[in-house]
Amino acid sequence: MTCEESAESAAGPEAASPLVRRLRLALDAPRTGSMQAVLALASAPLDWLDAHRGGFLHGDEEALLTDRLHARRRHGLLIGRYAAKCALAALRPDLDPRALAIRPGVLEQPVLSGAGGENLGISLSHAGPVAVAVAYPEACPMGIDLERIRPANVALLTRQTNAAERRLVAARLDAPEAERLTRLWCLKEALSKALRCGLTVPLELLAVGSAEAGPPGLGVTFANFAQYRGLSLAAGDLAAALVLPRPPAVTLAPDAAAWEDFRRALTEAAARGAGE
Repeated sequence: MTCEESAESAAGPEAASPLVRRLRLALDAPRTGSMQAVLALASAPLDWLDAHRGGFLHGDEEALLTDRLHARRRHGLLIGRYAAKCALAALRPDLDPRALAIRPGVLEQPVLSGAGGENLGISLSHAGPVAVAVAYPEACPMGIDLERIRPANVALLTRQTNAAERRLVAARLDAPEAERLTRLWCLKEALSKALRCGLTVPLELLAVGSAEAGPPGLGVTFANFAQYRGLSLAAGDLAAALVLPRPPAVTLAPDAAAWEDFRRALTEAAARGAGE
């Protein structure tokens, strides 16, 4: 069973079936011409993923599932790879997702390899049984992050952000403090993934420089990386962020209906994963 098939035809009760939504992103880039990326959201229980992993895992990914892997980490690895393969299958339907391997790089960043995967990039993130991924052309670097919104994390997230960016987001986002701070954190982590540095740099370098609310979510720019923009969404107790080059390098064509469908899926995924 391929990723594309398993995403649409799981048997059993609804709670045991995977939730998958894909959002095709139309990118207008004057230097390279029009491009496309695919954003995918997936949620599935561990037993379903284990039973169907042969339909989306490469052999090298299968080797990562050692007996010593804790169930939570096993779930994260599988749902992250599943979301990523669903994004890749939608971006390149001519490729078998099982022929593409996503291995951890030296900074634990996902590295895509396999015939047909040349010049493609992948970024992924998971929170419990829910994962998001974006498959994109290497010419247009992107990063994505997903986090649970937890009031208990407010003090920690306050220490990891600065007062100026907290004020910016608070002025543009009418939401509880835990949501604002989590969305701010997601934006910073998604930027670190787009930069391929991860959280190995001082967090101050990843600071948000401006913020503006509007469809499809909170849009930001970054104080030290003016070439990037970020988009933040939240639903239920989940917050997500996508970072990509900003205009004029790349213009993301909005599709309000598609983004709203994606937000509804995020709401459903949050409800499925409540308590995880």
